[in-house]
Amino acid sequence: MKKSTKTARKASGKSAGEALPEFDDEGLRLAILAALECLYECFPHITLPQYLIALEVRRAESDGTPHTLASLVKKLKMPFSTASRVVWSLTEDGGDIGVIRYQSHPTDRRKKHLVINRKNLPNEIPAAVARAMLDYYGDSVKQLKRAAQ
Repeated sequence: MKKSTKTARKASGKSAGEALPEFDDEGLRLAILAALECLYECFPHITLPQYLIALEVRRAESDGTPHTLASLVKKLKMPFSTASRVVWSLTEDGGDIGVIRYQSHPTDRRKKHLVINRKNLPNEIPAAVARAMLDYYGDSVKQLKRAAQ
């Protein structure tokens, strides 16, 4: 165990005498719980794999590199058949959730990108997450918002 600690210090550039900043794991836990609660309010029957895939599709799309089913399988390290079934359950054709849709690939007609279906994504989710973050972090979030403007 000591060896990995020394390696971690070398990699981070910190000497043994310097204290590493504390990680706010409580804030992370509360933020994750807030997100799960918000999603549960809008979609009470969603499963954890559905939630995981929906979050990954949203992240990839917001980064400007939407997933194909194959890239999603590679990223999440899950069987292709499982990912395919879960993605299908998140589409309008596959169930009543409908938060993911297939979009034609711009250069390869054989591929489809997975993107968020904005018309079926309730507005309550971002509002509820923002409310939960304000409840936990309070004035710090308000100060950050003012600084960004």
